[in-house]
Amino acid sequence: MELRIGHVAKLFDVREETLRYYEKEGFLSPGKNPENGYRQYTMSDILMLTDLLFYRDIGIPIADIHRILDGMAPEEVTALIHEKKSDVDHQIRRLQQSRIKLDRWEEFHQQSLSHMDRFDIRPMPAVLIHKKAMIKPVAGYSRRQFVPWPKELSFFATFSFYCNVTADPVTVSRYVVLDQSLAEDLDFNPKAGEYMEESADRCLFTVVKYDDDWNVMLAPLIQYAKDHDLTLAGPVYGRQSINDYSTGDMHEYYRVYAVLGNDK
Repeated sequence: MELRIGHVAKLFDVREETLRYYEKEGFLSPGKNPENGYRQYTMSDILMLTDLLFYRDIGIPIADIHRILDGMAPEEVTALIHEKKSDVDHQIRRLQQSRIKLDRWEEFHQQSLSHMDRFDIRPMPAVLIHKKAMIKPVAGYSRRQFVPWPKELSFFATFSFYCNVTADPVTVSRYVVLDQSLAEDLDFNPKAGEYMEESADRCLFTVVKYDDDWNVMLAPLIQYAKDHDLTLAGPVYGRQSINDYSTGDMHEYYRVYAVLGNDK
């Protein structure tokens, strides 16, 4: 039995270019019809092609297929199978982690979109701040500064801001925290002793567009607290949530947690 390239391509649902590539790599050796020069694939070629398609389907690279077909011992093939299984397990884990990260990102977007210009009272989720980010207090008020994060923790790094609205003058510090709310089911291993927790039990929560002028940025929050007889204790924390590029410029939106006093 001899088949032309178009018949073989249709039979195995592959492109003719794929068959020519396998021929170039030396896997297939079709003959030529002396009358018209068309390739003619024999049963030997068909059997080889089934092996090639099997190997490629399970992700075996061409270089390893060459090694197998060049006379790899069965024990070596077993070792290769084990190696490829480990590679697949790694890919599965990476994809699972990517899916979890996408879920977290989606949650942040939904939360931010649903809480713009809306307020409620809630705890501030705990984050980790590098000890070097804390600098000497000025006039009794703590300050923070930017400290880079390790590359392997980049997904958990959240740009933040801090100010104390009872200070005089009010200054806004921008810094980075590691957001533990993102860490569930993900690899999250900050070095012990380098970080401390930053959290608050009772805060007025909203989402704001970042502005270098804190009066503009926090005016709606401060007005809401005043209108609802809520006392702001002073510390206000912002956690970046959305970067909006829809207008052609980048605008930052932050989840804001303003610590409340003891009034109920």
